Amino acid sequence: MSATTAVVLGLTLTACSGGGGGGGASEGKSGGDAKPVSGSAVKIDLTKDVEKKVGVTLTDTQVGDRVEIKKVSTKLDTDNVKSLKSSQGDVVLVQLKVTVPDDGYSVSTTDIGLKDDQDTTSSNLYAGGLEAAMEAQGYAALPSYVSTGSTKTGWVALQVLDTAKSADLTWKRAKHTDYESGKKYPARTMTAPLLKNTGADSAVTAAKEGATPKKASAKSTDDVTKNTVTVDQIITNFPLPAAVDYESGHIVAVHIKVDAGSVYTSGWSPSDLQLLTADGDKIDRYSNADVATALAEKGFSGLTDDGYISSGESTTGWVPFLVKPSTGDSGFTISQHRRAANIIGGGSVPAADFPAKITVEGVSDDSGSSESDDQSTEGSDDGSGSNA
Repeated sequence: MSATTAVVLGLTLTACSGGGGGGGASEGKSGGDAKPVSGSAVKIDLTKDVEKKVGVTLTDTQVGDRVEIKKVSTKLDTDNVKSLKSSQGDVVLVQLKVTVPDDGYSVSTTDIGLKDDQDTTSSNLYAGGLEAAMEAQGYAALPSYVSTGSTKTGWVALQVLDTAKSADLTWKRAKHTDYESGKKYPARTMTAPLLKNTGADSAVTAAKEGATPKKASAKSTDDVTKNTVTVDQIITNFPLPAAVDYESGHIVAVHIKVDAGSVYTSGWSPSDLQLLTADGDKIDRYSNADVATALAEKGFSGLTDDGYISSGESTTGWVPFLVKPSTGDSGFTISQHRRAANIIGGGSVPAADFPAKITVEGVSDDSGSSESDDQSTEGSDDGSGSNA
């Protein structure tokens, strides 16, 4: 899995008949003889797609409500759930069985959460399209509300970083008063061991390696303008800073040297640069101040003068691209796009692309791409009408 992992919990909820507010007679009537927590955490590698049985039970001994953790899964494919904030962790599904006795208190899935050893917390996710993705992949969601006198089973979605070594399930109960007996119950939070991440060390190593520059090589030359882009380093998995939690994915950054040709006066612009992935995505430069600052703080400064240069000039620096969470660390191609232009004095230059495969030192490329350095592709006139 990527640096963030989705955990799905399968739950069964049992609620007793009666009003939505729940009963809750004298303390211990339904849950007094039960242990608050039973069972132990399951060992699971959050960097892989796996599903395991758990066998942990949480009991609210004051009212007798019970939450059984049945399974945990990291198999959910969330690539099409664009609203997820990957910087907060991967989605983990947890299957729960929830039982609420007749004298218990209704359970809401908003009270279910997760906390890892890095003090990262997560509540049940409600991202747009997430529940549909769960249903389509066989993970029926737990009802959002379970009243007294009923039992329900289903999955909840939480987030946890795959660098976390352990994570606990949390169950919060709001303070309430039993409307029949008048007994008052304080707010409380119960915690049960959920998982121990056997892949934490490898995930930490992968994260560090992903944010470390690797030697690379690629050269793209426009055969008409003679603009040249040379790649000599690449960072394949730079994490999005916390301030960019509205985006999903991570940063791939390439260090380039640009030499603008002297044939025409149009110069070179970073808006003409694209990154092509092994999945076929074409990505423009990601212009974001928070990302630029995060890269610069690690010593990866952007292009001088923001990359806009006149003919005959040069610029160097790092260029970031925002890629989707599932994008791997190989198979990248850098490409210049030349816009169609009219030549002062007569004639024109057609639009064209100049892709160049990025070769990374020590990384084999199994993408099967046939593109090579300086392979140009002419396109239709984009109607810009600019003068070269």
